[in-house]
Amino acid sequence: MWTYPLAGGTGPKYLALVDAIEQAIQTGKLQPNERLPTNRELTQLFDVTIATVTKAMAVAARKGLVSAQVGSGTYVRDVAANVETPQKTFDLALNVLPEGVVEKELLAMVQPNAQALLSRGMFGYGSYVPTAQHAQAAAGWVEAFGGPARPEDVLLTVGVHQGLMAALHAVQGPGQHAVCEALSYTGIKRIADFLNVSLSGAECDEAGMRPDSLEQLLRQTKARVVIVTSTLHNPTTATLPLERRKAIAGLCKKYDACLIEDGVNMPLVASDTASVSSFAPERSIFLTGFSKCVASGFRLGYAVTPPGIKQAFHEALVSTQWIGPRLYAGLAEQLLNMGALERCIQAHRVEARFRFDLASRILKGVRPVATPSYHAWVDAPADQPGDSFAAHALRLGVKISPAAHFAVSDSAAVPAAYRISLGATQDRDELERALHILASMTARPPGVVSTLV
Repeated sequence: MWTYPLAGGTGPKYLALVDAIEQAIQTGKLQPNERLPTNRELTQLFDVTIATVTKAMAVAARKGLVSAQVGSGTYVRDVAANVETPQKTFDLALNVLPEGVVEKELLAMVQPNAQALLSRGMFGYGSYVPTAQHAQAAAGWVEAFGGPARPEDVLLTVGVHQGLMAALHAVQGPGQHAVCEALSYTGIKRIADFLNVSLSGAECDEAGMRPDSLEQLLRQTKARVVIVTSTLHNPTTATLPLERRKAIAGLCKKYDACLIEDGVNMPLVASDTASVSSFAPERSIFLTGFSKCVASGFRLGYAVTPPGIKQAFHEALVSTQWIGPRLYAGLAEQLLNMGALERCIQAHRVEARFRFDLASRILKGVRPVATPSYHAWVDAPADQPGDSFAAHALRLGVKISPAAHFAVSDSAAVPAAYRISLGATQDRDELERALHILASMTARPPGVVSTLV
């Protein structure tokens, strides 16, 4: 047998299985075009779950180690074979904003004020504590779309991702448990792995995290941290209704849990629905920023923290990055003071609506939303699992993110669905071409595939 004992350590088992396959190929124990055991057989050989094997096969396919043939099995890939590749690849996997939408607005703001910004030492050391004027403007902006905000509770972050890192670091210890959605933004998984925090995924439906599942996990795991994306959840685009927001906040109070709310998409929606944090502000860290409403590279975020957590959160910010986002803070003040921020957001609302409607017309299975952002959640064809569909799409020149990419647990049930970024192509015509490729795949089954994760 070519099997190897899975390497020990703290790394994921599915990556250890990929390493075992790669070693067998390198040592010649697995030959090109040789058929691998079935996934079920691999679970027995390596004493792992079927979900672990599925993820391992996906990674192995992406690395070019194996390829799957529908109805036949998975084979060691012959790297010497001439595999036809598409001339152009449309990357709809990375969830970003199209830069051109607000480029003129940003240039019109920056160019006349460049000298003034430089004279204020924008490239010097910066603080995570905003100026009093900035804190007042930021608090007013956050309150306008439903977030809880007092100027004295606002801190700056280098984007929402740093805010999530600092929040989890401030309220959680290594080896402890936190609860988030069963399918979650991959950055949350990376942060949890880095901080050695165990994540448990609460079940969700089309309205987002289910309070009954959250309560069950809080009881079982004794977790004292809940991470929730309340509006236009990434990846599923679900938005929590008001009653569910109140219920989640109530459960955090009942089980003495700290709430971390990712509100990065809330500015784009401009709903008057209150945030989850507003129903439990004394135990909540509310995060939002500019990366989903101005530009993906505009790394400025706001964290609204209660007095009892603020100091620990600030220390965590300094630990992750020594200086605050001084340049972006200065630009953010300009955006807020000149009214340019709202113009940028409105331009993105119009563009996101156009692109979402385009995707809904061309693709079947796009989950409807009242106010769209630049990502969409799409049901895969019934006869093509999400991973297989994503793999086939990659062969045809379109990168998408299958549901398995966002699964918090290997044992979680993963729907046959995928996420596409509607802002990844700067040109609407390119997006339309990519969408038509995906639409054409529903009429024909995939052949030989390799999986993108």
